[in-house]
Amino acid sequence: MRMRSLALAAMLLAPAALVYAQDKPEVALFKLDFTLHDSTDVAAKNGRKYSLLINGNNKSVLKVGNRVPVASGGSGQFSYIDIGVNIECVVGERNGRYQVHANMDLSTVIPPDKTATVIPNPTISQIRLDIDTTVTAGKPTVVASFDDPGTARKVDIDVLLTKM
Repeated sequence: MRMRSLALAAMLLAPAALVYAQDKPEVALFKLDFTLHDSTDVAAKNGRKYSLLINGNNKSVLKVGNRVPVASGGSGQFSYIDIGVNIECVVGERNGRYQVHANMDLSTVIPPDKTATVIPNPTISQIRLDIDTTVTAGKPTVVASFDDPGTARKVDIDVLLTKM
């Protein structure tokens, strides 16, 4: 009798276990390729590519560049500024569409005037972008295009999303 009760309980609980297993959301994995096309950079004719692997709805951060010293306060005291490409990104999927939210900071040091007798603190050219867009997987999408007023260069940024 006891064996029948255990068998009956197991049969009744088995479908509940399957439903519970199906309730667990699958975490999507995405690869995002950001390509920066700079019209003035002949060496980077095909663009500079930055890639991130992102677990769905988690933020990923990429920082590439240098730390530039800037004189601050008295003699010999310096603070440092991060220069280069900084990308913070989140990807979400909804109804078969992919939302990309990216904060981008693109900065470079503008060389000082060659006739200067004293080396001044650096002048920084900085572009900040806050991108919220929807993209199609497998198709490069231009998400920003601008003329940099500080350096007279034209920059296009495209994103290629691949669901892994």
